[in-house]
Amino acid sequence: MAAAQAFLDEIHEDLPVQVNDHNAYTLGSIGKHHVVIACLPYGEYGIAPATAVATQLLSSFPSIKLGLMVGLGGGVPREEAGIRLGDVVVSKPTSIHGGVIQYDLGKALTGGEFQRTGMLNRPPQILLTAMSKLQANHLIGRKRFVRLLAELEHKLSAQARGTFARPSQEDRLYAADYDHVPTGLSSKPCEACDVDRCVSRADRSDSVPVVHYGLIASADQVVRDSRLRDRLGQELGVYCVEMEAAGLMNNYPCLVIRGVCDYADSHKNKDWQGYAAATAAAYAKELLLVTSVSHVDQIRTVRDTLSSDLLGAAAVPSPRPSRSTTPVAIDHSDLGGVYLGTIRGAEIIPRLIQNPEYWRAEINTLLTQLLAIHPQWWVEARPKTAEMMNAFFARNRLTFRVNIVQRKTPRPNYSGHNRQYLNSLFHHNMGWINGWENAGVPEINMGILNLWAILEFLDRDVE
Repeated sequence: MAAAQAFLDEIHEDLPVQVNDHNAYTLGSIGKHHVVIACLPYGEYGIAPATAVATQLLSSFPSIKLGLMVGLGGGVPREEAGIRLGDVVVSKPTSIHGGVIQYDLGKALTGGEFQRTGMLNRPPQILLTAMSKLQANHLIGRKRFVRLLAELEHKLSAQARGTFARPSQEDRLYAADYDHVPTGLSSKPCEACDVDRCVSRADRSDSVPVVHYGLIASADQVVRDSRLRDRLGQELGVYCVEMEAAGLMNNYPCLVIRGVCDYADSHKNKDWQGYAAATAAAYAKELLLVTSVSHVDQIRTVRDTLSSDLLGAAAVPSPRPSRSTTPVAIDHSDLGGVYLGTIRGAEIIPRLIQNPEYWRAEINTLLTQLLAIHPQWWVEARPKTAEMMNAFFARNRLTFRVNIVQRKTPRPNYSGHNRQYLNSLFHHNMGWINGWENAGVPEINMGILNLWAILEFLDRDVE
């Protein structure tokens, strides 16, 4: 976050956020664009935390139009690319990939083979257009981000300059079959490593960071394995590896920008992190400066896009009926025999009426996290899915009562729309089915039924 803050043209005062938003923000502007900066909580990494931060951001700032995921990544050395520490990698789509590949998502087949499945979405067209313009500018030597980096040195205090300055340490790439030699309490990384095991690479004519455009590999794990890194490079043609982007690409229109701070091997250390963060943030600022504000004004908000994707809405949303947000007096005795799914109406209906937007934001956050675990979470049950679902109901102090009439009817076919499929499932009282018990009764996930019932109530027509 610090590197991104350093490149703001102006810093604005904080604004109120939603009660269920636990993010910390910095508000400001770059050129004519208003910017909201958020980061992961300290010590948290991976796909689910990233999607949670992004979704909470949208609950407090519903007018957000575009996203840039700016941070650090591990470079994947490729002979044709010549990646160095401090370089920048930008997600660029190909004919078969959207720019980011979730390399741990797929099927384990017989014989140890792993078949990757699914495709993550492309970045928004407006950002791809701006990216193409920058590529052209850089080819003819107009690299504004380099000037921005130089200006940063004069802008910051001496201590801050040291944080983001290019390190004096040599940029070493060790052979893939040579592992790091620990040095005990030594503060110098790789002090005991054999420099003769470094890969010989052509010298660059200057120390200016190079921007690489291509695929980025993402998964919920830190990569400190040069063999895995090289395998990903050979099989997928990726330029860097990281841990968060796969959680956003299908649910948050963004471009991924990564500063290369290490080579994703056992020699990984923090020496280049500050400088790599600065180079990525400088490129992000240059990208925004060439992105047309008038064009941004004409596109849909991220929240609208996210809601359509999660709930299976049409590509162009129709106007929603007006809903009352005025607190309504409820006689709990009237709800004695009413249930939403398996939740007592007296327990939840007054809360839904009093604060509908809170519940919409809570459920959207949960759905985004579930999608990050598995793209068809409602079909294939996983322990992490159940844990996250149970945490949602516990956090909101809701209890279940099982009162479903179960039917032995075939599972409806997936229609391609999440919400339509949920409707179809629960009209059959099915939930998801993990198999048939001896008595011939299908397993039903009450959590999904209750989410569906809450959404049905929230989306009711209000006179």
